[in-house]
Amino acid sequence: MPALADRNSILLKDTRLENSRICQPQQWNIHGRIFGGFLMRRAFELAFSTTYTYAGLVPYFLEVDHVDFLRPVDVGDFLRFKSCVLYTQLDKLDCPLINIEVVAHVTSPEIRSSEVSNTFYFKFTVRPEAKARNNGFKLRNVVPATEEEARHILERMDAEALNSSKQQA
Repeated sequence: MPALADRNSILLKDTRLENSRICQPQQWNIHGRIFGGFLMRRAFELAFSTTYTYAGLVPYFLEVDHVDFLRPVDVGDFLRFKSCVLYTQLDKLDCPLINIEVVAHVTSPEIRSSEVSNTFYFKFTVRPEAKARNNGFKLRNVVPATEEEARHILERMDAEALNSSKQQA
């Protein structure tokens, strides 16, 4: 229950940011679709902003954890990017991990529909020298407010653990 969380916690929903854009012809690839690198850049920029807002310090990018290209994005599509701090790993105080999820939706306002086109997962931290300059720096623990959010976090953590065990093998 979120009400039982300590004062150094923040609800997942309170870490959300969002932006929108109409996809233009200058971003298309040779197949007439929006270039995947363009989508990744926009997702990264939102993930960086989300981390910066959450941490209160300039984040340090560590890795692109995972990317799913589920549906192509066409020129003229209305694209909405939604991000959140999915979970944090605060056990290493010198290098806390901040896991960001960005989901891109192709939206059709005229028929009130939205379809996920991409999901992106990024990892950030905060540089030790930035923390040293900010006395009393402390990241808040991200907690889910619903069972669905909790399940989603656990699924992502399991997928990450599975990927890391495959890489070590």
